[in-house]
Amino acid sequence: MPDVAQQRFKMPQMEGAMARWYAVQRRSGSQLAGYREQAVTLTEGLPSGADVLEVAPGPGYLAIELARLGRFRVTGLDISHTFVEIASENARRAGVDVEFHRADVESLPFPAGTFDLIVCQAAFKNFRRPVTALDEMHRVLRPGGTAVIQDMSRDATRADIREEVRRMRLNRWNAFATRRTLAMLRLRASTRGGFEQLAARSAFGTCAVQTAGMNMEVRLTRS
Repeated sequence: MPDVAQQRFKMPQMEGAMARWYAVQRRSGSQLAGYREQAVTLTEGLPSGADVLEVAPGPGYLAIELARLGRFRVTGLDISHTFVEIASENARRAGVDVEFHRADVESLPFPAGTFDLIVCQAAFKNFRRPVTALDEMHRVLRPGGTAVIQDMSRDATRADIREEVRRMRLNRWNAFATRRTLAMLRLRASTRGGFEQLAARSAFGTCAVQTAGMNMEVRLTRS
């Protein structure tokens, strides 16, 4: 399947036991510390009072760390009923205010020009219509707003995946399962050139791409 495909096959939804298993794997101490660092980095230069949307936040760990900064209005949106429930409970326990909505990225339930920053981690490769998803992100961004997409690179090697999973500090079985899952998901991911072509077909028109190890970060700005 070409990595610039405008429509991908549908992935099984993360619901029930599968979603709860994933939530547990992503909350190790080292990973939570990483979310705290990412929250600071992603919002660097963003004015206080800005509106931030995380698309596909899963258990909500990053959205919660964004809210902990105390300077932004944070919203999360996920297609999974289970993840919305888990993320909402995690935010309640953390004592932060994050609104989590259940909806599809292909039809964001927000007016045009609502957000200053959109973040999407480890989920873009699973969107069935990636160009439509980008168009919706563009629509709900304010002029000058930025969408940051962080995901796997199709060019990731087995060694890159092993190193990423090693840093998660999982037990042997969960590390094995995570490596196998990432190896399969890599086939859905884009290369640098593939994502540049997706951006060119979208309302954004262009993007800036950086890769490091297994990961790729894409920044798209609404002009």
